[in-house]
Amino acid sequence: MAKAHDFFIIGDHENGRRIVASALQSEGFAVTATPAGGLLAKRGSTAMTVLLGGLAGNNFQQTFLVDFMVDQHGRLVARLNRNMAGAALKGGAIGAAKTDSAFQQTANAIAAALHGAGALSDSVAQL
Repeated sequence: MAKAHDFFIIGDHENGRRIVASALQSEGFAVTATPAGGLLAKRGSTAMTVLLGGLAGNNFQQTFLVDFMVDQHGRLVARLNRNMAGAALKGGAIGAAKTDSAFQQTANAIAAALHGAGALSDSVAQL
């Protein structure tokens, strides 16, 4: 179960950021910029998650953070992060499993979008 996933992006850095943001939006996330220049991706309902926990279905709130950095080769690195402790607190084992599944699906969507644009150099799951 990965806690983060790094995507190494070749080409224009701003274009890489746009591709990542678009992939998150295609997965149903509302995407906002963070003060540090990353992306905050949220979907689901806080109220439904508090009331129903892991049984909130599609309304189970999930939040992922994407941090951007540049590696020693000049490539943009997009790091998709998640907080499993928060998911377990909100929805127990069911919430943790939902978050794990959504994280994998989101990582796959980002990889597919970057690959389709010819911008993915490599990707690595951080355990």
